[in-house]
Amino acid sequence: MFGALYTSQDVVSSAFAAALLATFSTAVLCFLGLSWTSEKWRIPLAMVGVAALASALHYAGAAALWMGGAGSSGGIRLSAWLTVQPLQVAAVYFYVRALGPASVGIFWRMSAAALLMVFSRYLGDAGFFNPTLGALLSIAFWLYILGEMYFGGMTEVIRRESRAVRLGYFWIRLILTIGWAIYPILHFVDVVIGTGQAAGVVALYTLSDFINLITPSLIVLAVAGQERY
Repeated sequence: MFGALYTSQDVVSSAFAAALLATFSTAVLCFLGLSWTSEKWRIPLAMVGVAALASALHYAGAAALWMGGAGSSGGIRLSAWLTVQPLQVAAVYFYVRALGPASVGIFWRMSAAALLMVFSRYLGDAGFFNPTLGALLSIAFWLYILGEMYFGGMTEVIRRESRAVRLGYFWIRLILTIGWAIYPILHFVDVVIGTGQAAGVVALYTLSDFINLITPSLIVLAVAGQERY
């Protein structure tokens, strides 16, 4: 598979190869970081590491399907997001929880919203109901997650912490605000305009993980490591 990826001139194959190596490397770094960070950071660090590893496994399978001529589909991507994005959202909660008491209700509400965010878009893409309705429901759950992050109880905990911790939370929250906005935009292009799984759309979905998955994971690692180094 790797030989085929690196000899192909297909932009999707190149994007899959880059994302596979980057997400796998991020997962390894996060797991290695468990040995040099304090115990309180290990849950969020493990979560972002597992999310990166799950994404790497997804890209390995997606690349094999693409190179085998099977193309791509929203279902392939959304099946990975059912694991990856709820883990990312849960990691944000445990990032805050490592610093002070935060209601467990926040965890359950954000995790449920993250699952429903992905699942509603999947149901729309699969044709169980109108794709536009699925996208709108997905946006609503995403906005709820952002509401918890901007105006919920977690902000009170973060406000009392060090500058490094506050900056880390600020950038993670900003990425989940601006970076995740690309998903409804690409969904509109893919489904509403009707381009289908065009090579450019698939490549943009893939490359967005460098900002939306890899960068927040490395931010968690950097903040967790700053106490020791």
